[in-house]
Amino acid sequence: MAASQITGLVLTVLLLKNEVNSQAVRDSTVKRNEKICQKLGVNPFFEIDLVVGKPWRIYYTWNMQLQGAIDGICFDLVFKIATPKIVRRFSNDMYNYMAEQPTWAAATLLVTIGKAHHELLLFADQGAAGSFLGIPNMVRDGNIPPELSSVPLLKFQLKLLRESRFLIMMDCRIGVVSLLARPDRPPSDAELLSTVAVLGLGYGYPVCTGKKNDTQMLLK
Repeated sequence: MAASQITGLVLTVLLLKNEVNSQAVRDSTVKRNEKICQKLGVNPFFEIDLVVGKPWRIYYTWNMQLQGAIDGICFDLVFKIATPKIVRRFSNDMYNYMAEQPTWAAATLLVTIGKAHHELLLFADQGAAGSFLGIPNMVRDGNIPPELSSVPLLKFQLKLLRESRFLIMMDCRIGVVSLLARPDRPPSDAELLSTVAVLGLGYGYPVCTGKKNDTQMLLK
């Protein structure tokens, strides 16, 4: 399987997008995205106890418009502690497909994504609080399995914002960023837009608003 196909499958698992115009990520793009992750890692704040449990919902994205987002479709993520049983299952599924093996004992969080329960296993990484490596479970996802030894480790930066009101999650390689909040306390337009503006990440896409052509939420 080509690297571009792997990228497409990864985005399908992580972002629930069925149609991805996937291309190999250029080195210059990767370096730029890594710098953005480093910026997000300044003054880091991430506490596992504040993240696990109740769902988080995506309300804004950068560098990827989720399919159905402008129609008000919502995308929820649930974080759980990665138990030894979960890690063993993930290892059994993905071990032979990894281009590089993670330190399995460092597995920290299981992320379940969407109604289809796509899965991502996160591993504590060196660097700022909220730095993780990640593996999507492509076998459980039901797609055609990738080639052996072909799936790279992903890198993420997570950060809690505004007294843990928001959670930002960035894929440091591909550059996709999601801004999440608890669905039982959805942000107002003003709260969302002010947070987006402070982050300074450029144009993005509102998610789960049900407002078609909501151009006032596309900020520079």
